[in-house]
Amino acid sequence: MERGPVPDVPESFRELERTSAFSRFIGPIYEARDEQGRLFGFRVRPDHLNLGGVAHGGMIASFADVVLGQYEGRDYDRLTVTIRLVVDFIGVAHFGEWVEGRAHVLRQTRNLVFVDADVTSRGKLIMTAQAVFKVLDRARPVAVGR
Repeated sequence: MERGPVPDVPESFRELERTSAFSRFIGPIYEARDEQGRLFGFRVRPDHLNLGGVAHGGMIASFADVVLGQYEGRDYDRLTVTIRLVVDFIGVAHFGEWVEGRAHVLRQTRNLVFVDADVTSRGKLIMTAQAVFKVLDRARPVAVGR
């Protein structure tokens, strides 16, 4: 499916630079900075929809995992993997809507990072998510692609 440019990306948002091949596959995902830190977003496309005509839960959960994994203070030179992801669906996002997410670090130890996030659309909460990331004692492998 030809995706083409994403229309109506809010002016302060730029395409996420540190991203995986999977994030590029489901994206593009954008980021902005404001007084509260980093904010992420994407526009719901036809290939994000489920059979009911709203954004697929797997898409929103994948977006939340990206948002959570881009937590403030992350050391991008070390390999960080999701070891727990919990999501609660509260609402839906429709075709063409702009979806945003923001992560907050709750606690960090030497090897673990506990993060939560809210995902919104139309200014309304559609998902909450919590994750635990393991920071491994080895360097991140060379990325394929960008």
